[in-house]
Amino acid sequence: MYMKIEKDDNKIIIYLFDEFVNVDNISSLSKKIKDIFVKIMKRYNYDFFGYNKVNVYYNEYFGLILEVEQIKNNEYSYSVIDLKITVYNNANLFIEFDNIYNFKLSRVKVYNGKYYLEINNKDDINQYIEYGKVRYKKNF
Repeated sequence: MYMKIEKDDNKIIIYLFDEFVNVDNISSLSKKIKDIFVKIMKRYNYDFFGYNKVNVYYNEYFGLILEVEQIKNNEYSYSVIDLKITVYNNANLFIEFDNIYNFKLSRVKVYNGKYYLEINNKDDINQYIEYGKVRYKKNF
């Protein structure tokens, strides 16, 4: 599993490449997310305790993207992680580029001066991820 973490305003974005879990089983998904939070807390000293809104974007070729918004709430103890999970199954993911490199031009879309390649197979990720940024949902 490859993990990348970004901070975006009041949210944490966690990219989990090659991480596949049954997103239809909320109990299993919740346990997996909490396990990931514990790993991040140990390694980066980040605090996920309290109430967290988590948008889960699942793509069969990429894996999972967790968009976490922590809601500070004094009602929770320091040892509780509470989750409100919303799942977006089969999410459309794109790789955003500033420049076109050696891409299959028929698959590249142009929007607001940027170039986008939809992730629809594993080769897209392996070949192009280092050249751009993964975009999903509202940030595209």
